[in-house]
Amino acid sequence: MKRWAVLTFCFASVVCGAWGQAIEKVAAPEGHAAVLSAYRKACLTPANVATVMNFDSLAVLYLAQNPESALGQGMKSTAQLMLAESMWNPIDKLSQFQAWQPQLEEAIAAQPSDPDLRFFRLSVQYSVPALLQYDADMENDAEMVRKAHASGHWSNQPEHETFVTDFLNQL
Repeated sequence: MKRWAVLTFCFASVVCGAWGQAIEKVAAPEGHAAVLSAYRKACLTPANVATVMNFDSLAVLYLAQNPESALGQGMKSTAQLMLAESMWNPIDKLSQFQAWQPQLEEAIAAQPSDPDLRFFRLSVQYSVPALLQYDADMENDAEMVRKAHASGHWSNQPEHETFVTDFLNQL
């Protein structure tokens, strides 16, 4: 009887493991889309801490599923940079910026041609106060985002494509 229990347990483990891997492979693109959706919502209401925290939570989950992902690190860094806007104390805002801006730069250095990362940085550069002098790459990022947009990079994500278009029109 013990042998059947062990065999049943092994079979169930193999089946569940294979099922979990199949679900993970299916969920990965949806995870990316979900994080981008949360990002868009956070951009539209950056002072809403709950909305920005949702973006951060989804970025953390994406990064947990893709630990070596520069995109995941860029998402997480962008969410943390956005959280600075909801902070009351200017010193806390500056500390948050100084802690997370280099991490966004590291993600971009790891994947310099990734349009999503460049768009994240462009949106952060556009939003931070000029006194932080974080605008040196705005023109290059905007040009790269425009080229990616023109080549259809976001064409399979119509909501995000529209969001990028609207953002570029604001520049």
